[in-house]
Amino acid sequence: MADPLLTVTLQRAPGAKRREELLRGHGRKDRASADPQQSLQEALSLLGSDDWELKEKGLFTIQHLAGSHSEVLLCRLREVCLAVTSEVTNLRSKVSYSAIVTLGELFVTLKKDMDSEVDEVARILLQMVSNSPEFVQKAGSQTLGIMVENVTPARAMTALMDTGVNNRHAPVREPLYLTVQCQGMENQKAEGPSVKEPVKERNDGSKEPQATLSSSKRVKSPSEGHLLHHAKAQVTSPPAVEETELLQKLYNLLEAKGFQKRMEGVELLRDLCKTSPQLISTNIAQIFDYFVLRISDSHKKVKQRALDVLAEITGALKDALNPVIIGLVEGITKNLNSKDPRVRGAAVKALEESIALLYKVSLLKEFSYQWNHLSGQALLDVTECITVLVQWVHARSSEVVQRDALPVLWAFLGNKALPVRSANVRTVATKLASALYKVMGTQLKKCAASKPPHLRENLSKMLGCHGMAGLKQLQMEDKVKAIMAQPHTEI
Repeated sequence: MADPLLTVTLQRAPGAKRREELLRGHGRKDRASADPQQSLQEALSLLGSDDWELKEKGLFTIQHLAGSHSEVLLCRLREVCLAVTSEVTNLRSKVSYSAIVTLGELFVTLKKDMDSEVDEVARILLQMVSNSPEFVQKAGSQTLGIMVENVTPARAMTALMDTGVNNRHAPVREPLYLTVQCQGMENQKAEGPSVKEPVKERNDGSKEPQATLSSSKRVKSPSEGHLLHHAKAQVTSPPAVEETELLQKLYNLLEAKGFQKRMEGVELLRDLCKTSPQLISTNIAQIFDYFVLRISDSHKKVKQRALDVLAEITGALKDALNPVIIGLVEGITKNLNSKDPRVRGAAVKALEESIALLYKVSLLKEFSYQWNHLSGQALLDVTECITVLVQWVHARSSEVVQRDALPVLWAFLGNKALPVRSANVRTVATKLASALYKVMGTQLKKCAASKPPHLRENLSKMLGCHGMAGLKQLQMEDKVKAIMAQPHTEI
């Protein structure tokens, strides 16, 4: 049976019926509200309730307003999108489905006005496509297609490349590629993404990657690989026969049984990055499907050498490594707790080179994800990396910092034992708090105001007198507002 996600996406080819009708249950709209402003306020209030049926009612109201009074939604677009997107992950699948449908309606009616919301919506939808009931996955896949069709193409491509390309779940990447392909996004200034074909089976039962890498043919390595590549890693012409043979030799060495052969493969990659960087950049996803395995090799010598080579070639490849950031970060961070000082030293060096030379927004996102799966010194190392990246990323995308870096700080501060833990932990957490306060200012205090008392207290201690005064002032302002909001009685 065909993959339902692929089936849904293929139905969304140009010339098909109105795509939004695939999502709408009844294909009709209620009569316009006599007071759309009031209807919107009521809808937002319903979304804030704990009753799932009331949430659904609020979502339906927003759907109807999208079709009949879109100007009302535009005035409060950010608030509306946050409220709807937060329900996409609702544990009740019916509410999640309705929220996804509502987002589809917003993209259909508001079109490019939704550009500012694309990053967050794409991230949440891709998350649902990878781990949800089938009917929710279908709705998410369809809404992603609607998004691609209606927002500014460059915004959609950026969001999908940044969020979905390196998604860990192949069922996400495949319909994602098909959706983009159907919309003709390969015709943009940055040429369309290259893809890879299923591998051939050799007589001995093992898998052998295809060596033909032209844009009209597709290649895939034994592992999942990436179905979308960074624009700078596009293939424009088939490789020469010598290059094809060279790539095959590299693949065979990197997956060889003997550790000496695998070491030869690592050295060959290093040499090719110096002599033929374009060949490596063009085939980066396929090559690194093999190479990242050597970063986690069972043999310490191979692992250490792979990390050393990674640190060395990062400067030569730079942006070409963006499509494989997830695999690199995973491989590096897993070695930060190594008991072998040489392996750990090589991992730290590779980490430093990555921060200096790779795309920092993607790095911050991946570090934040990995942070939740780390412990010990590796956790502190990654926290320091996040701290270093905060200022640079905030200047380009404050939303990424608040969504990905801020939760790391809350996790530190939420531990009641933090003030009496080791000096290293406290020092690292304090650096992160200071970095966030430097770029967020009062916004950090406002975010902390809604947190538990012990968390606010820990933050105040870390920030010193300025942090304490700011939080106290904010709490006082909230009290004043609450008093002013109370009804007054005449004396």
